[in-house]
Parts: sequence; C-alpha cells; structure tokens
Amino acid sequence: MSTVDESEFPAPVWSHDEPRIAGATDVGVVRTVNQDAFGRFDDAERSEILLVVADGLGGHRGGEVASQMAVELLGRGVFEGQADPASRLRAAIQHANEEIYRASLDDTSLDGMGTTVVCLLLAEEGPSHVAHVGDSRLYRLRAGRIGSLTEDHSLVATLVREGVLSEEAARDDPRRNQILLALGVRPDTEIDVAPVELAPGDIYLLCSDGLHGMLDDATILTLARRPTRPDDVVQKLIAAANDAGGTDNVTVVLAQLPDPMPVDPLPVDKLRALATRWLDSTRALLSGAKEPERDSDRTDADAQRDDSER
Repeated sequence: MSTVDESEFPAPVWSHDEPRIAGATDVGVVRTVNQDAFGRFDDAERSEILLVVADGLGGHRGGEVASQMAVELLGRGVFEGQADPASRLRAAIQHANEEIYRASLDDTSLDGMGTTVVCLLLAEEGPSHVAHVGDSRLYRLRAGRIGSLTEDHSLVATLVREGVLSEEAARDDPRRNQILLALGVRPDTEIDVAPVELAPGDIYLLCSDGLHGMLDDATILTLARRPTRPDDVVQKLIAAANDAGGTDNVTVVLAQLPDPMPVDPLPVDKLRALATRWLDSTRALLSGAKEPERDSDRTDADAQRDDSER
C-alpha cells in the first residue's frame, strides 16, 4: 500500500485553518498491478492545494503509465499562468489528455491507454473547484450527510440518470465498469468543472471506483464521518473495500477542514447568579422599589450610618 499523510507536508500553505489531508492507494485483493495514482501539490503564493486521483485503464502497463502521467502533468499544469482557477484546471486537464494520447501513439505497448481523473483545487480565498473525467468521484461529508459532487461519466450512471436503471440494479449491472470519457483515449475530451463552497468541518473524499464500487455511500459515511486522524480513516476505507471483495485497485484521498473553535460556556454557578440578579432587578422595577442593594455595593459610610441609627 502506498500512503501519504499530512505529516509529509509540514509547510503551511494557508494562513489559518488549513485542512488535514491524507491519501493512500492499494492494489486490492484480485489485481496484481496497481493502475491507480494520486498526489497532492501546493502553491503557497496562491494559497492553493491541489488533490488528484487517477484510475488508469488499457492493458497491463498502459493504465499505470496513464494515471501517473495525469497526476504529474496536473501537478505542474494547474499552477501555471494567471487565469482563474477553473480555467487553469480545465487547461491542465486538456493538456494532460493530449500528452497521454500522444504517448500512446508513440509507443505501441501503450496503445489504447487512458485514465480517469478527479481533482479538488482547495483555495483559501474565493471558491474552490472540482474537475473530473470518468468515474472517479469527489464526495463531501457535511452535517452528518454524504453527497457526490461529481457525476460518473459511465454507461450505467447515465442509464440511472435517465431513469432506465434503478440505483439498486446499477450496483450489480455487468456494464458498470464501462466508462464513456477518459483522458488519453481521444485527442480531446469533455471535462466537468464546478465551484465548491467550503464550510468549517467539511470532509472531502476523492476516490477511484475501487472504493465506491465496493462500498455504498452509507458505509462510506459511517467510516469517514468523524475522523480523529485522516490517515486512519483512509486506511479503514481501503480495508473495508478489500473486505468487500477488493476486485479493483482502490485509492482514497481525504481532506478535513477544521471545525470552528467552540466558545467556552459559562460555569453553571455563574449562570445561576446572573439569572437570580436579573430576576431580582425585574421584580424591583415592577414593584416600583429600588433594586436590592448588594453587600458589595455598600460603603464604609453606609455601615457607620447604620450603626448610629441602631
């Protein structure tokens, strides 16, 4: 298993509230070659963090080469130029597509290779963005719920969206691994790019179909909803996918945004004292009397006057 956790990225990229990030990839139970790849890339000047997961396809060697090329090319390309984040993401993915396609033409052993890709560009200022091609996914966990921020570019997912197949039937459909879009298969490709609004406490999970093909969303939510350490959650998710059959390579990258700092509550005795004082003041005002005098408000002169009156 190849792993990366937040301890390997000691230099802060954001000025505050930087997400905790971990990732890992595993060959699975059935396969002998891992064609998945993942990476994290930082741009400190822009305060941006790029997370990438790619799932290669096309022969014993081709898929492994394609996914690694995609990750490396995106890691360099997304931070080039002065365009807006969405445009930089789209341009970098299109460039990666062209380079992978060209490599498959130059080397006959790589003929037909390609790869899916999903990227999350986390920005400290302004909206973050997700971009993807294929059936690798980005999930968001928020307020105890899970939802996918990407739509699979696959035959079965399209049939589900069109109402031809139910979600339940899709999980066992023999065509579920047939993807409609991938990098490197044609000279150009369609790319989905969308903004992502971050919120404190959000958890973002990028994964290949080796995870979401083995575990349903409810199981992923149960395992990932309250991570104490992101790397522990990543390992648990991969182990669960393998326990469920592990028929494919599985890759998971998780980013956890910190929760807002809680406000320390007032001690119970202070709350009770404040409530009593407020009630006493309210009664005094309603009755037209003076507010009860507290011992702490009495002066020495008050005390001497009381003594002389006795």
